[in-house]
Amino acid sequence: MVDATWFEDLPEDFEESVRIDREEQADEEHWHREQAIASYHVTEDSQRFLEDFVNRLLGDAEDMRTGSNYWLYGYYGSGKSHLLTVLDGLMDTQWVQGRYDAIWKDLTPDTTTEGNLDGLRDQWKGVHSNYHVIPISVNLLKYQGQKQRSFSEIVLRHAHQNRILTGVDDDISTGLSSQLDVAYFEDWYRTTEDWADRQDKAATVVERITSSPTKYEWHTEELWGDIQQYSALSDVVLPELFEQVTGTPDGYTDLQPSDIDPEEVVSRLESLRQVREEELGEPVKLVLLLDEVSLFIGTDFERLTELQTLAENVDEIGGGDIQLVATAQAKIEDVQPKFAAHGADFSIVKDRFPHRYQLPSKHVGDIAKRRLFQKSDNGKDAVRHILDDAGVKPAESLVYNEIKQNTKPPLDKIDDEELVEFYPFLPYHAPLFLEILFNLRREAKDPAKSIFSGTARAILALMHGLLVDWVDAGEKDHVISLVDFYRLIEPELWEILSQDMRVVEGTETKTGIANEVTDEESEIEKFDLDVAKAILLLQHVYEIVPLNEGNIAVAVMDDLNGQSWISTTNRVEESLSRLQKYIRPTQDESGPRYRFATRIERIIYEETEANEANPTWEDVVETLDKHLWERIIQDLSLPDSVPYGESADEYPVSYHFELDGTPFESKIESEGGLDIDLSVQGVRPDKDSDQPEEDTLYWEIDTDGLQDLRKRLIEWWALRDAIATRDAPGAVERDLEQRAEAVRSKLTSAMMSGSYTVKDRTDISGLAKAVREAVNVTYPDDFHPMMLQIDESRLHELRDLDNEAPLPAWAQTIQVPASNHNGGHGKQTIQRNVMSLTGRQLKDRDEGLNMNTVLEGIIDQKPFYAEARPALCAIIWGFCRNGRLVPIDEDGNTLRDEAVLELDDFSKTRLKLLPRENLGKLLEEGKFKETTETIADGLIHLQEANQQIRSKLNGLREDVTLVVDADIRTEEVTELLTAFADELTEQIDSTDARLSTVKSQDEDIGDVIDETNDIREWVKEATANWDRRLPALQKLDAILTIGNRQFNWIDEDALAAIESRSSAVSSFRGAWWTTDGWSTFSENLVPDLAHELEGSWNTFVDERDLRELVNRLEEHPWVVPATDLPTGVHIAFEGEYITPMRQLQQWYKTVEKAVTTLSGDADTDEIVKITDDVAQLKPLADAIEYSPAELDTRLDKLSTIVGDRALNDVDQIGIVPEDRQKLDRRLERLVEQRDPEKEDIDEGLIIR
Repeated sequence: MVDATWFEDLPEDFEESVRIDREEQADEEHWHREQAIASYHVTEDSQRFLEDFVNRLLGDAEDMRTGSNYWLYGYYGSGKSHLLTVLDGLMDTQWVQGRYDAIWKDLTPDTTTEGNLDGLRDQWKGVHSNYHVIPISVNLLKYQGQKQRSFSEIVLRHAHQNRILTGVDDDISTGLSSQLDVAYFEDWYRTTEDWADRQDKAATVVERITSSPTKYEWHTEELWGDIQQYSALSDVVLPELFEQVTGTPDGYTDLQPSDIDPEEVVSRLESLRQVREEELGEPVKLVLLLDEVSLFIGTDFERLTELQTLAENVDEIGGGDIQLVATAQAKIEDVQPKFAAHGADFSIVKDRFPHRYQLPSKHVGDIAKRRLFQKSDNGKDAVRHILDDAGVKPAESLVYNEIKQNTKPPLDKIDDEELVEFYPFLPYHAPLFLEILFNLRREAKDPAKSIFSGTARAILALMHGLLVDWVDAGEKDHVISLVDFYRLIEPELWEILSQDMRVVEGTETKTGIANEVTDEESEIEKFDLDVAKAILLLQHVYEIVPLNEGNIAVAVMDDLNGQSWISTTNRVEESLSRLQKYIRPTQDESGPRYRFATRIERIIYEETEANEANPTWEDVVETLDKHLWERIIQDLSLPDSVPYGESADEYPVSYHFELDGTPFESKIESEGGLDIDLSVQGVRPDKDSDQPEEDTLYWEIDTDGLQDLRKRLIEWWALRDAIATRDAPGAVERDLEQRAEAVRSKLTSAMMSGSYTVKDRTDISGLAKAVREAVNVTYPDDFHPMMLQIDESRLHELRDLDNEAPLPAWAQTIQVPASNHNGGHGKQTIQRNVMSLTGRQLKDRDEGLNMNTVLEGIIDQKPFYAEARPALCAIIWGFCRNGRLVPIDEDGNTLRDEAVLELDDFSKTRLKLLPRENLGKLLEEGKFKETTETIADGLIHLQEANQQIRSKLNGLREDVTLVVDADIRTEEVTELLTAFADELTEQIDSTDARLSTVKSQDEDIGDVIDETNDIREWVKEATANWDRRLPALQKLDAILTIGNRQFNWIDEDALAAIESRSSAVSSFRGAWWTTDGWSTFSENLVPDLAHELEGSWNTFVDERDLRELVNRLEEHPWVVPATDLPTGVHIAFEGEYITPMRQLQQWYKTVEKAVTTLSGDADTDEIVKITDDVAQLKPLADAIEYSPAELDTRLDKLSTIVGDRALNDVDQIGIVPEDRQKLDRRLERLVEQRDPEKEDIDEGLIIR
């Protein structure tokens, strides 16, 4: 039975938090102050702060020149706000006068347990003896989130409301309004005679401007208070009152400063202070107390800078008469790290708050002991008796282990006397609870509004509640546990840790641990719920108390006569096993060891349990293959290679697996490996161990531990299947990995202890022997493992092999046929088998078969060649070299033997069986094959020779046709060239016929060889003749073209010679492109008619003095191309005098160049050019309107007209009347610009 008298002064209730501006909670004035002082525990840290603060007020501090601003910081629960409230009371001179001793006794009731506070008391009294101190207290939490509020405005609002500072304290109002515009009006209005009657005058204004004042519940006796509070009323009334005094509304808005900045605020405080000092007749000091500045600043950089400026002005303007204390959660530089990005200079901020004091929460235990657990002598004796009789000793069993960061009192050690003082709590409970609350508060959505946002009194209030409950329960041998603490703060836990609380307690729609405790079908017990509650709290202090099974046991133990710590630890381990779907271990060493499962995790483990209850072995085995088998076979020590046949050479092995009849997709593949089918048997309980296949290696697992193996396998599969359709959280993946490792270990062990069977042999000892036996049974004589190792790199060796060189060793091993000069020896089973299977497919197929088809045909007959395609190609290559087979393309063209080695080109490669005749000898005699080359090489050379011939013939025909189409002008020469082109066409057709014969390799191949050599010489001769004779043919074409133009400058003899030459050429029918043919044809080209044409032309020129006339034209400066004439030379003038001259020049030059070119050694391009020009030229009489004599006269007239004037010297020249219009326009512009001068001449009129 517990007796409440054990405790000297157990209070009935406790406040959770103390705030500096807490409203009065009793009729007695300043009740809140008294409670705060009476409940405050002065610690060494708070004493140091108070002593320095009081000494600075008295001017006795050693560093008075450093300023008057204090920064008081500590995290939640350190008692900052409580101390600020105490300071607010201690510094209120008006309140403390006459009650110093009572206040001090409340503050320090037990002087025997405190430090030396006498000096502080004397200094404190000295302050009030020398000064009248007025505190201004502001709780900034009230303004958190109000971005429109500044430090300056808030401080001034509170200062104005202080009745002592403002001196406003009468029946109408106490203090000025909290609205700044109203307060500044009041401050001015106080100086007028109307101030005393302010409420009546305001009522008069209200009555005048409203028809029914009572409608708004504005009663005269309360009206001024309403004006102070409501801007809607003050905005109407106050301007009227101002005008009544001043006679004008002007100036009302000037009463309040336009900018309420820190300088204005401190100046205002100093002004009010000085006024009060004059009125009181004694020195006045102000104490400005700002609570929770860091929370108010938040992330607003402007507020930080404003606080800095406010502190600066307190020092500069206050001059020691104003002292500032600001409380915060952290050091100045830790207030908001983001401010560094704004360029915040924290050193300056720190300079403004040089006096910085930290209040740690380590004293909360002492406070609790003094305020709650103080026991009477009877109580102490009763507790000692309980502890002496207890079976569970707290000092041994209720201490935490592996502590990373200790508290005071320590978590890992309990002092017997301390335990008596703290009982039924353990000495470390207060700091441990404080750490838990502090960390929980950080996770709250709004930490400032959390129930845990106050000081150490939050802990005291909670411990008070636990103590009252313990007394009521009356179980004296039960200590308070962490589970009891959980119960008391459960509502707040729901708010902060809603997700974890749903796991622990459950909801109406979701099952939690608490629901399962009451479920008869569930294995979860009430103890498991206590474990979950302890974990929920301890996971938030894992950095102090490691979350291991032993510490969880300490957290849930409360019965001093209950189970031991070891037993409880074992129970915790069993409990965690039952709670695995709710509480999961973590692998992150930086966090707590256990955590609560997420909703997704719980769903996964519920499905896992369902799978475990009803496993499907088909799915189990399929999942094993897909997700785990490749890892298991890494542990089986399967041989990578085995010796083959009688040799000692080792060859790689590939494995294909099945388990109890289910084929696996997982396999071990070695490049060129021998295939082994390996069947594992004995895992499934629903399958018999049948062994029907002779070439399969059967592996029967050991039956020892088989049931445990199957259980582990099902557990792994159940979880793997549960996450198959969703993304698994990391913790589930880790659990799955642990289950996989268990299966891997047990299945590997069972297999390595098992037995092997191949065909009818069961006495096989060892895995390596079993694999060798399986290889011997699986592969026949016409196969060699080396065939599996042949790849493209090996085939490249054959491609680069000289025909005389011996085959590589690997090629000899797989029996690639050697060349005729290096015949193979020994057993050739593989070689004969491949040729037989190939020959059967190609027989009687003149067009051959595609290489892929040939290979598929071989593999259909011998499936063990399926992975040996490159080796088959190497053997076929050997038969191609020996003339048994030949590769061809899809058009029948012979390919080189190496084509059968190009694996990627098989879709375009065909294989053909060659006849037994000696084709190689024919090719050698025709110079198309060397003795060291293969028949395929010879056929390719023959084919390429004809392809080259055809290409040359085709190119030559194109050249001839192009000359006919582009360069030749006469029918005579066109017929000559067309005959040559027709002959080339016939030769091309013959070449195509030879190529067809080469592709078919029929009996006419010998004729093709001879014809190829003959036509090759013919092409060479025809090409040479064409190149040599083309200039002569083009010169002939030019002469015949001139004759056809009927020029009057050609005399009758020359014309008759040209006509005779035309008849001779037209009648020639020989092969002029051969040497003999040209010799006969060239007789018709004698004599050279170019000289006849030259003579006729010179006679024509001399008779008409053309050369002299053309020379005159060349020299005359006005006979120039049309593009060189200035725009002032008009059309009629140009057509009359210049154009005919240019036409004569051009005609003469064309004929002169043609005659000169044909008489000399011109190249073909020049001859073709003059032929084209002459073909387009008309006779002189048709080309030019005037005769040479007329042109000569006209040239003289042109010279007379222009005189010695150059083209650029004449602005305008024309013939009237044809060019009159253009000349008149030009004259009009000239007359407008200047006066003209006229001069008559014989030829016309000159205007200057």
